[in-house]
Amino acid sequence: MFFTTLRVTETIFAFALVVLLVVVLKKKNVVSAGDLKSYSKLMTKAILPAVIFLQLSQNPVNGYQFILVLIMFTAGLISMVITWTAGVLMRLRKETLGMLIITSTFGSSALIGYPLIQFAFPDNQVAMTDAILISELGVGVPIFTLCPIVASYYGSGGSGLNSMLKTLLDYVKSPIFISIIAGIVISHFQGIVNTPLLAPFWESLRMIQGTLTVMACLILGLQLKFSSVRKILPLFLVSSIIQMGIQPILAGFGADLMHVNLIDKQVLILIAAMPSAVLGTVFATQYNCDAESASELVFLNIMVSLVGIPIVYYTMFH
Repeated sequence: MFFTTLRVTETIFAFALVVLLVVVLKKKNVVSAGDLKSYSKLMTKAILPAVIFLQLSQNPVNGYQFILVLIMFTAGLISMVITWTAGVLMRLRKETLGMLIITSTFGSSALIGYPLIQFAFPDNQVAMTDAILISELGVGVPIFTLCPIVASYYGSGGSGLNSMLKTLLDYVKSPIFISIIAGIVISHFQGIVNTPLLAPFWESLRMIQGTLTVMACLILGLQLKFSSVRKILPLFLVSSIIQMGIQPILAGFGADLMHVNLIDKQVLILIAAMPSAVLGTVFATQYNCDAESASELVFLNIMVSLVGIPIVYYTMFH
């Protein structure tokens, strides 16, 4: 348990250091906030589709694992409703309410969760496959379907049913959605996947995967300003309680209800306890949905997760 806690702390602290490095480079004019839109497009249209396709195609799925996906998805939906209720009671303006919803429900499962699962369950392919399925389908699909719809609806980028339907249609036609479907289909043809002729192709995707964390840190660091921490403090409290408190409890309840085994439950709760997804900042930027507050909120959640995730894990399994 000590080593799991240590790995969580190291992973999140390293992520925060890279974000702070980007902030310093921005002040030195080495990188520019003017390129933020371009970096966001590169992330959503090239890097993420490659990573998703690689992970899903290399790990065949089974029916039982979709129970874990359903639990995670349901916990996220309930968290969305709770966040919306809290935001309405706080009388937040439209853009801020949308930002709070997309940064308080589905966490950074791939960026922080994967290293954690690999270390906590060494050489356990089932645990890693669980993490991938939960992350890419139970977390990733809602991030790339529900979050853009919410951001578009509440942001100045568009509103109303027509805008929501257009956003969903755009997603269905996007490289991300295509990569999810293609990855699941290809995963059932491991004879083709493992042919030596395709080895350079898979290696190229692994190289792209190596840029994921750095690019996410770059986007967050460029957006980060911290103009008024006091202004977002109430939002931070709501977001962190829902993201790293209520959502893991909901996931644990669902696991018990469906009689999930211990390892699967541990993986599920660790993924559910991840801090706010950095991609919330990306979508907030793209749809003009209070992106500045989103970046501050995401970074604060990452920092508090240094102690939040170990506390959640200890509380629920001891």
